[in-house]
Formats: sequence, structure tokens, C-alpha cells
Amino acid sequence: MVNIFLGILIFGYAGWMLLRFVQKSKKGACASCPTNSSCSRKVCNEIDEEREAH
Repeated sequence: MVNIFLGILIFGYAGWMLLRFVQKSKKGACASCPTNSSCSRKVCNEIDEEREAH
């Protein structure tokens, strides 16, 4: 019984982490970065401008 619970817990956590990874990767490198609001990288700003243009 405990083995089943641990298995569900481990696979559930792995699935949740995989889902988070996919969601963050869809946003792109700069959008999913925790320091995005204070980022001064010119590359990130250019990528955002290109997305808005399309």
C-alpha cells in the first residue's frame, strides 16, 4: 500500500515538473526568466519587439 502511494507521489511530481518545464519553454528564455522585470539585456527587448510586430 505504501509502495503504491509513493509511486503515485513520485510520478505525480515528475509529471507536474514536466508540465512546468513545457509551459516555461513556450514562453521563451527571457519571458520565463525570474529577473525579467529588471533585465537589461538588449536581446530580450528585441525579441519582445519582434513578437509584438507580428
